[in-house]
Amino acid sequence: MTSKSSNPTMRRNPPPVLHDEQPLLRILVAQATRRGDTLARLAKELGVTYERLAQWRRNEAAISSANRAVHESAARYLGLPTVLVLTLAGTVAAQDFIWPGKGSLQERVGLELARLRRDPFLGAFVPAELLTAGPAVQLFVAFLYRELDGDDAHRESNCRWLTALHRAAVGDATAQAELDTLRNQAAERASIF
Repeated sequence: MTSKSSNPTMRRNPPPVLHDEQPLLRILVAQATRRGDTLARLAKELGVTYERLAQWRRNEAAISSANRAVHESAARYLGLPTVLVLTLAGTVAAQDFIWPGKGSLQERVGLELARLRRDPFLGAFVPAELLTAGPAVQLFVAFLYRELDGDDAHRESNCRWLTALHRAAVGDATAQAELDTLRNQAAERASIF
């Protein structure tokens, strides 16, 4: 006999999210909980079966391997740009937002971290362990520092990049021309991002 509380389609609140789950899945389940949606309802919103959602939650499959329509549905459900959902799914990495320059990425990140260590306000707080941290952590810190330290024109440029990438990802033909313009501007400035 199946009780109402043990039936996954009738559960009022989804089971607790495990810490080792995929970030996109963790956010989707948390949003479903906030909305009061069941996991069956979430699966329907994503356009997948409850069984597929359960496989993702058990780490038997990865949501990153889902087709593009699932990620677009997740973006609509969360109210986020598709490119952010793709990043949360692990199909787009922070490195994908960097325009290749003359120096290696490692050299450019190193220069940005050196600038952070010389910062009159934050430099004293930079932990020594940052120098031996993994490349992804160093890139993330360099990106955050650039966002924090950048002038208003720089912030507007980053917003234009993300907006153009999102529009291009959903098929907007004019966004590709804007991306070309932004790439040319970045190449002229030899910017890390």
